[in-house]
Order: sequence, then C-alpha cells, then structure tokens
Amino acid sequence: GFGGQSFMHDMMPKVRTLRERLPEMNIQVDGGLGPSTIDVAATAGSNMIVAGSAVFKGEPAEVIALLKKSIKENGNGEKG
Repeated sequence: GFGGQSFMHDMMPKVRTLRERLPEMNIQVDGGLGPSTIDVAATAGSNMIVAGSAVFKGEPAEVIALLKKSIKENGNGEKG
C-alpha cells in the first residue's frame, strides 16, 4: 500500500466476523490507523495493526503507546 490511506470503517464488520469465527487468529488492520481510529479497529477484533503516517506525523513514542494501549484494552473484540 501507500502512506496516508484512509481508514475504512466499512471493513470492520469483516474484522468482527473473522474474530467471531477464529478467536485465536491474529487479525491485522492496515490503513488510516491512528489515535482517532484505533479503538474502532481494536474493538472490532484487530489485535495487530500497521500505522505509519500517524506515528511519524506525531510524537512517535506517544502515538505508539496509545496504539498499544488500545489493542491491549480492546483488541480481540473483547469490548463492544
């Protein structure tokens, strides 16, 4: 892909379905992930993310910590 892609909210039902069918599977979301979208992806069931633009446009350590926190608290669709 390329940097700066938009987050695709309409793909989250697919992530949720994968999580329900394959609860132990690692599910990665890539594209438009950052502080404003990570909770949506994590709550849908993603437990692995790819975030480039969001990390490098902000303070990398802070953004990475926030992304990790959301995956830890919401990943695997455990909330929502």
